[in-house]
Amino acid sequence: MISIRQPARLWELARQLQLGWRSTASLFASYYFGRRAALHKLLPDTLIVNLPGWGKLPIRANLYDHVLLARTFVRQDYRLEATGVRRILDLGANIGMATVYLSRLFPQAEIASVEPAPRNVPLLKRAIALNGIRAKVFEAAVGAEPGTVDLYLSAHPECNSVYPVEGSSTVVSVPAISVPQIMREMGWDTIDVLKIDIEGAEKDVLRRNNNWLHNVRVVTGESHVNAGYPYADLQADLHSFGFVLETIIPETESYGASFRGARQP
Repeated sequence: MISIRQPARLWELARQLQLGWRSTASLFASYYFGRRAALHKLLPDTLIVNLPGWGKLPIRANLYDHVLLARTFVRQDYRLEATGVRRILDLGANIGMATVYLSRLFPQAEIASVEPAPRNVPLLKRAIALNGIRAKVFEAAVGAEPGTVDLYLSAHPECNSVYPVEGSSTVVSVPAISVPQIMREMGWDTIDVLKIDIEGAEKDVLRRNNNWLHNVRVVTGESHVNAGYPYADLQADLHSFGFVLETIIPETESYGASFRGARQP
């Protein structure tokens, strides 16, 4: 059953994003056609939404991508005050919304976008191409060390994880890559902005083989209490490297906190 509130919410989102009529139609179509699998054949696999001031984004016919749009471009969860940003590491790039957002916030930056889910990578690459972003895509999960890991694919396309997740029906083996390995391939010795949203895997990434954190200036992302890594633990781990964090969205019993912060001299 469709809530009578949802059309009003989608209209408000379209207004806040200043969408034209074509993009507004794509937004509505992606949501309502996403509710009925039988209707997917009437739509292309993805629809393009043109966000004034931000760029073009491919979105899927599902019940979730409009939420990502709101979080990234209306609530602006990754908004940062930083200067001289030249290198951005996007861990958990999904379909590219954060990559697009950060590229507009810091247009001089080179970006490494890391995403393990096979169904997300084509949209991530398309978002980068549509907007002419100087970014390299790593089709891998980030880990404390290179190798391979099992990735649990969730019905919720934002919640794929190396940990078993509710509603996961498929498990795929994907390459794992470490941050030092990414830095070597990019030719980086420092990271100006680290965005990390990797559905609980940050517990391993931030705690093991983590000396690279000394070379990060600014960090933003999400913690994942549901994966056994509450915000207080993440905050303590980053504090040991000199980071002072602030909470953007507080943690609840089910959802982690959104945060940002900088390493103090």
